[in-house]
Amino acid sequence: MTMQDPIQQLYESTIYPAMSHPLSDPAVSAVAARIGGLKTAHPAKARILEIGCCSGHNLIPLAIRWPDSECIGIDLAASSIQSATRRALAAGVGNVNFQVADLRDYQAHGGPFDFIIAHGFFSWVPDEVKARLLTFCRENLAENGIATVSFNLECGWKPRIPVIEKTRVIQQFKGCDAIVALEILRSITEPDSRELGIIDDMLAKGTAILACDDFGPINDPWSLERFVQVAEYTGLRWLGETAPAENFPNSLSDAVIQKLTETIPDRLALQSAADELAGRAFRSGMLCRTDAFVEDAIHLGMIFDFAVKCGDTPSESEALEVWQALNHFTPACVAMSDLAKSLPAWDLRCLATKVFEGITRGWILARIEPLIYAPQVSEFPRLSAFRLECARGHLPLVDAWHQPCRFPEAHHAVLSQMDGRMSRAELANFAKSTCPELAFEPWIRHLAERGMFS
Repeated sequence: MTMQDPIQQLYESTIYPAMSHPLSDPAVSAVAARIGGLKTAHPAKARILEIGCCSGHNLIPLAIRWPDSECIGIDLAASSIQSATRRALAAGVGNVNFQVADLRDYQAHGGPFDFIIAHGFFSWVPDEVKARLLTFCRENLAENGIATVSFNLECGWKPRIPVIEKTRVIQQFKGCDAIVALEILRSITEPDSRELGIIDDMLAKGTAILACDDFGPINDPWSLERFVQVAEYTGLRWLGETAPAENFPNSLSDAVIQKLTETIPDRLALQSAADELAGRAFRSGMLCRTDAFVEDAIHLGMIFDFAVKCGDTPSESEALEVWQALNHFTPACVAMSDLAKSLPAWDLRCLATKVFEGITRGWILARIEPLIYAPQVSEFPRLSAFRLECARGHLPLVDAWHQPCRFPEAHHAVLSQMDGRMSRAELANFAKSTCPELAFEPWIRHLAERGMFS
C-alpha cells in the first residue's frame, strides 16, 4: 500500500532541502513538556522516531549527540532513505536506522518511543494519513513519551491562499515554474498590497521548498482548536508549544496578551484567539497520551533540572540582572546551579520564578542538559565526520544548537578541507586562493562560536 501517487511522485522527484529543525530537538521539547506538566525520559538514553525524516539531516545529529539513544527514521521516498543511510554510514553513526515506509501500514519495531517527531508532515498528507499519524502516536508512545507535531494554521494561511491561486493561474498561462510566476505576480501587485510581503516570503523559500510547502499537492491548514479536538478523540493530549515562549505569538505585546487573558478564561480558546489576532501561520506542538501523568501545578523546583542560556534582551531591571549574569557564560548553556552561584544574593525561589518567566517570555532559552564547548578556533580546525560529509556534499551544517547553517557554494571547498590535517594558517591561504571574497578570520571564529568544531 502506498500513499497517493502525486505525493509519492513529488518526494521521489523533488529532493526536499536538507535541514535540521530546532523545534523538534528533544533537548528542547523535554523542557517544554516539563513546563506543560509531563516529565519525559531523558533523550540521552531514549527511543526516538522521526516520521518523514527525508535524508536524515534532522535525525543523524541527534543520534550523534546521544550515542546511547536508539533512533529510527521513516520516509515514503526510497531515494531519501538511501541518502540518509549512506550519510549515517559515512559518518560512522551506528545508533540510527532508516526505513522506507508508508505510515498507514507501518508496523513499528523498537518502541514504545519516548520521542516521536513529525515535522512538516501533518498539513501535507491526506486526512486518512493525518488520522493514522495521531493513532500511531497513541499506540506507540511510551507512557511519558511526547510527539512533536508541526502544522499550518488556518488563520495565517487565509491571506496566502489567494496568492497561491493567482500564481497557479500565471503558471498555467505562461507555462513557467512557481518562482517565475511569483516574480510576475509581484511586478503587477499594488505597492501598498499586503500580498507583497507574502510573495517575498514565498520567493525567499526557493523552488524546492515551495514545491513541497505552499504549492504541494496537499496543503491543509487547521485551527489549533480543531487539531487539539481531533488529537483528544484519538487519545492524545495537547501539552503546548515546543518553544514555551511561543504558546502566544511573539508579535503580540504583553499588554495585548494580558487583555486577552482577562476576557478569555479558557487556555485553548485564549491561544486560538491570539493566533487569530496575530495571523499566525504555523505551530509546533507536543502531544502525550491522555493516560499520562500530567501535573496541573508548576513546581518551581523543576527549573533547577534545566540548563539555560541567554535569549532576547529583556527590558525590566530584575530580569536584566539575571540575563546579564547568564550572558557571562555565553555561548554555553549552563546548569541552573551555575547561574545560582553567579547570583549569590538571590533567593533560590525568586531566581527560579524569574527564570521561569524568562523561559516563557523568550529572554532565556532552556535545554534539558548543559551544552558547553570551547568557542575558540584550534590550531588545526576539525569538523565532525557528519559535518565534513555535509560540507563535501554541499549541504547545510548543523551547529551545536541543532540550527542549520547554509553556506554559499564557494565556501564548501574551504569547509571540505577542515578534517584536522590543515592548520588554521594553511586554511586561510587555501581560502584566499579558492574563495578570495571570504573574510576568513571572522568567518572561522563564527563557526567556532556556533560549536561547529570537534
